[in-house]
Amino acid sequence: MKYLKKILFLIPFAGLLMAACDDWTELESKEIDHVGGHNTDGKSEQYYADLRAWKETSKDYGRPVYFGWFSNWSPIGAARKGYLSSLPDSVDYISMWSGPFGMTPEKIADKNDFQKKKGGKLFVCFILHDIGTGITPASVAEKVQADNPDADASEIKRLTKVAQDEYWGFTSGVKGTEDHTAAIQKYARALCDSIIANDYDGLDIDWEPSGAGDGDGSLKNLYDWQNPDEYMPGKYLHVLVEELGKYLGPKSTLAADGKYRYLLVDGELWNVDKESGPYFDYYITQAYGNHDLDGRVEEGQDAFGEYYEPRKHIFTENFESSWDTGGGLLDQAAYNHSSGPKGGVGAFRLDNDYDNTPDYKYTREAIQIMHKAYADYMSSQNNKPEENK
Repeated sequence: MKYLKKILFLIPFAGLLMAACDDWTELESKEIDHVGGHNTDGKSEQYYADLRAWKETSKDYGRPVYFGWFSNWSPIGAARKGYLSSLPDSVDYISMWSGPFGMTPEKIADKNDFQKKKGGKLFVCFILHDIGTGITPASVAEKVQADNPDADASEIKRLTKVAQDEYWGFTSGVKGTEDHTAAIQKYARALCDSIIANDYDGLDIDWEPSGAGDGDGSLKNLYDWQNPDEYMPGKYLHVLVEELGKYLGPKSTLAADGKYRYLLVDGELWNVDKESGPYFDYYITQAYGNHDLDGRVEEGQDAFGEYYEPRKHIFTENFESSWDTGGGLLDQAAYNHSSGPKGGVGAFRLDNDYDNTPDYKYTREAIQIMHKAYADYMSSQNNKPEENK
């Protein structure tokens, strides 16, 4: 139970913060004022050192993680909802659904609080179906607009897409050609450079080519949809993943600063190439309102075959629509598959949970349930007869 006691120490819940003695094995309750992330203001440097050390125990899947997509990042003024520093200290990973770049002094300070002070991991996230997404210079689109003042919106969109492709070196317009592959690889390297330059902890690929509203299949140059006889929707994504994998994730070897950075994928796992599986630290299932979690495991097994591992699988709920009820989040937190413990749980637009009472109500409950479920699962495995292990 030592693991569980350490976890409970870090989980402020319903206005209580657990405080521990020197070896973190004894607990006592302490009443505190509960104002978002200020619930730990004034804590000692030792508290934060211990917090960072505990965060590191998630490394190599040593425990499940709490993950969330954070929207409307705005760490300015008295309203605390837009601050990463208002998150419960025991949140592990945040994927920036709000724009990750374009740093201001306020964003840098808030980012440093979450990463450096509290030991959390921050990921860049894009709906990533096209070469150049997120980092193509604005001047490319501005030039198209300036050169075509009389064109309608649809034509501007088409011309901008062509100009963006050409900027990255994809000039043939034919997927699978040498210039297409080279442009994908060039983009992957530039994206990694941006992640490193802005001191993020990795990349979360939102892969939803058949559903996300960013154009039809013909405009998604990482999506192979053209040949129904050889339908391989993740073929060109895999080219990107292979190049990214040199710098991010479990196969990385080229990180210039020596820091380990993560590679995650979420969305349509069934449209990801099976061979991409080993390149990801985690795959994230958007199990919105879905309580058939065994079915979600089967979805991951179907996608990645022998590369699938339950400990790499994070289940998430949609707090865009179910923030006020928690949706199925607490069921996800309590769940582990018979083949192994889950990698974690979380929510889309996690920051909406701030509006509950207490703030981040369901996040706090889910973290507590998740770690207890993990401790119980591991205890049950340790107590099995030797021949059944």
